[in-house]
Amino acid sequence: MNGNHPRQRGIWLAIILLIALFAAAAAAAAFHVGGAEPPAALGAGGAAFVGMASLGIAAYRFVTD
Repeated sequence: MNGNHPRQRGIWLAIILLIALFAAAAAAAAFHVGGAEPPAALGAGGAAFVGMASLGIAAYRFVTD
């Protein structure tokens, strides 16, 4: 099982996005605990999600191609 089978791509995408979601929640919580206003904390969480998801998908493509 090399993870490059077309049926496994959806599973890997779900795993990558779930990890990105947890990273975003941690970033938003850290900003909120640090005293940031709610819009800034949500913005930090959103930026963390986009960054982690992009990095995860790029890493997956690098490893499987």
